[in-house]
Amino acid sequence: MLRCFLSLVMLIVLSACQSDDKSSPPGLTEVLTPEYGDTFIEASIGDASTLLPVLASDSASSAINGLVYSGLLRYDKNLFLEGELAERWEVSEDNRTLTFHLRQGVQWHDGAPFTSADVKFTYELYIDPEIPTAYAEAFSQVSRVETPDPYTFVVHYETPYAPALVSWATAIHPRHLLEGTDISRSPLARQPVGTGPYRFVEWVSGEKIVLEANPDYFEGSPYIRRVVYRIIPDISTQFLELQTGSLDFMGLSPLQYDRQTDTPAFRRNFNKYRYLAFGYTYLGY
Repeated sequence: MLRCFLSLVMLIVLSACQSDDKSSPPGLTEVLTPEYGDTFIEASIGDASTLLPVLASDSASSAINGLVYSGLLRYDKNLFLEGELAERWEVSEDNRTLTFHLRQGVQWHDGAPFTSADVKFTYELYIDPEIPTAYAEAFSQVSRVETPDPYTFVVHYETPYAPALVSWATAIHPRHLLEGTDISRSPLARQPVGTGPYRFVEWVSGEKIVLEANPDYFEGSPYIRRVVYRIIPDISTQFLELQTGSLDFMGLSPLQYDRQTDTPAFRRNFNKYRYLAFGYTYLGY
């Protein structure tokens, strides 16, 4: 009863503080502002296979590619589509034409400008029968594409295609580095160049992949300076490293989540937090 009473008092006090701006502690705004951090270390049970998104079909590769590359669209924190490389877009009345208006001033990590030619080239990669990609079907629904200017990309469909918009959340590839090359032998599979928030630094097979913040990212440099993916195949070993502070993040097994982290000692001694994953498991044929 005493605990409930104290909780109620605290809620009342907090509510009173929030209702009067003058009573807010000095510097509260600064406290709530994100701070720039140094290195975030995440564990992966498997190594990446390729850092070219058109060829990648495993989760380890996709995790890296998601930070190095950008799509025209992406999901926001509420799982609604928003613009990424596209500032805005329009859908025709008959639902058969998408017009994307691209961001201007975006650069690839090597300094080359991003344009609609890169988007068209990416589309051509996915429909090329000589390229062993797992994602061709969505783009095979397209009847034709147009690039009326460097910052406009138009997609036409013969019939309305329900996943049309989300299909353009796929990673856009650099035309100036891949056009006319053998994609399966491209050095970009090991040293990717994207437009995303992180640049590739190093890949030591079976050990780690290192990325660093892109200071020229079109939404501003990320708050975390460096991201390191450590390849640790055994989750028991991962958990030991998490406890010693050698890891900042790992995917817990159900047993670890239920029995090894819900303890005062874990929270107090290791300053770690646990959350249920937003994900799914499937059987693939």
